[in-house]
Amino acid sequence: MRYDVAIVGGGPAGLEAALMLGRARRRTLLIDAGRPRNAVSASVNGFLSRDGVDPAELRRIARDQLAKYDTVEIRVDEVRHVVPTDAEYALSLGTGGTVTARRLLLATGARDELPPIEGLTDLWGMGAFPCPHCDGWHLTKKPQSGRVSFYEGGAR
Repeated sequence: MRYDVAIVGGGPAGLEAALMLGRARRRTLLIDAGRPRNAVSASVNGFLSRDGVDPAELRRIARDQLAKYDTVEIRVDEVRHVVPTDAEYALSLGTGGTVTARRLLLATGARDELPPIEGLTDLWGMGAFPCPHCDGWHLTKKPQSGRVSFYEGGAR
């Protein structure tokens, strides 16, 4: 099948793009590898109307809202290779096969590459955080007496 737009990345940016393209009646494929950067986060913060929501709940709500748009398709997959031509892009998928789209939107976000510090991966999302902007506010409400291992919303 040929799509108007293929979106690579199923985080907030990719989901929002799919919503707007669905409302514009564009045949849209959202490809999400299912490994969100904020998986270790207790909550999404600074997102109007969803401040403090669990990241998985935000994705569930967004996908539920996208379900009513018959021109939007979501696939859990990876894009392995992209070949541009004059008129479209051919995307090779991790599960096999190729899809084509007139436009390609990359909404892959960021990926954390942790330095090789012993114990860091065990603390990731509990005492060491991917986003000081998101997590810092919670930490200002905690006593300054050592290791932080929980958020305002509960133990992690």
